[in-house]
Amino acid sequence: MFTLIISVILALIAGGLSSLEYGTAWVIIIAASVFAICWIGIGFFIRRQINKVNTAIQDQMGEAQKRINRKLQMFQNRPGTNVKSVQKTLEKDQNEAIAAALKTTHQIDRYFKWNFLLKKQISTMRMMFYYQMKDFKKVDELLPGCLFLDPRASAFKIARMYKRKTDGIEKFFRKKSKRLKGENAALLYGLYSWILVKNDEAEKALKLLTDARKKINHPTIVENREKLANGKIKQFSNSGLGELWYSLYLEEPKVKQKKMRRKF
Repeated sequence: MFTLIISVILALIAGGLSSLEYGTAWVIIIAASVFAICWIGIGFFIRRQINKVNTAIQDQMGEAQKRINRKLQMFQNRPGTNVKSVQKTLEKDQNEAIAAALKTTHQIDRYFKWNFLLKKQISTMRMMFYYQMKDFKKVDELLPGCLFLDPRASAFKIARMYKRKTDGIEKFFRKKSKRLKGENAALLYGLYSWILVKNDEAEKALKLLTDARKKINHPTIVENREKLANGKIKQFSNSGLGELWYSLYLEEPKVKQKKMRRKF
């Protein structure tokens, strides 16, 4: 908002001053040029500050991932390790890293008034972090102010709508999956077809996956469609989507998968 206001004010001042010496055409050109220079210049400065914070967050998460991987390797080399205990330890380390990253995001708050979409972008980032921490109360608070340009963010919203029994899942799914193809579409189609199966709407799920085959060739989508077509509803599984699926926390992976699971 401030970027627009400042750019307009400076453009008007430049236009007013130039009108004392130049004609209408030049006044418009000068005012437009000043507006563009201010808009681009301020935007560039703000992006640099945001990129610094994003880099700091990436570095934090990267270092945390290395620590978790080292611990995971250590546990894997110990025979007889209790899987649940390992999972609990790794989740604690992950949550600590995410909490630190969340704290870092607040360095961007002071720029919210300078960019229309920045608050929504950061709210989306925070929502996804809180989802990883399973703090669904915070997730639900943030969802109304989020952007859903990322398929995973959309999947998080659909998963919460399902858990909260909120109306409008199909409408939101159709809107967000419309332009997605390939790997980007697999998660949303896998998730919504799973919801339909859980709601005893296997026929609708079959139709959905049949339509999905026109633009998705993911093995999980193909296999689930075949299972539903052959009446093997109980064999329906999104496990082939891997961590993307399990990160929704709608199902727990098998013990063997859980042992090898990496969070980031």
